[in-house]
Amino acid sequence: MKTENKILILGLIFSIILITFRIGNGFEFINAQFKFSVIDVAFSKSNQTYLSSAILGYLCFLIFSLVTWKKTSGNGKNLLLIFSLLTFIGIFFELKTFYEGLSGIYNGTHFRIGISLALIGYYISNRMNISEPNKKTVGNTV
Repeated sequence: MKTENKILILGLIFSIILITFRIGNGFEFINAQFKFSVIDVAFSKSNQTYLSSAILGYLCFLIFSLVTWKKTSGNGKNLLLIFSLLTFIGIFFELKTFYEGLSGIYNGTHFRIGISLALIGYYISNRMNISEPNKKTVGNTV
C-alpha cells in the first residue's frame, strides 16, 4: 500500500471516530463517537456544543496534499488544489472552534467534510496511479 493511501486512511479514521470534549473551564472529555455523515456543516449554531478531534483528520489530508503535489501533474493539480483549499478551510474552522471553546463562546458551529475529502483524495490517488503506468508504457514503446 502506498504512503498516500495510508495517510488517507488515517484521515478517514480521524474523520469517522471523533473524540469529543469541552475546554471552557479546563479539559472535559465527553466521549468517543462514530460520525458517518459525508458532509456535516453548521455555520451559525447547532445543538452539538462540544469540540471534536476532527482537526487530526484535516492535518492528515494536508500531509496527503503535500506528499502528492510533486507526483501529480496537469489537471490533477487543479483537483488537488481544490482538495487543499477545502482542507485549509476545515483546519481554519477547527482552529476557530478551539479558540471559541477556550473563550467560552462556542455555540456548536462545525465544518466536518472529512469523509468527502477522503473520497476526493482516493480519486486523486487512483488517478495518479493510472497515469504513471501509461507514461512508462508510452516511453518503452517509442
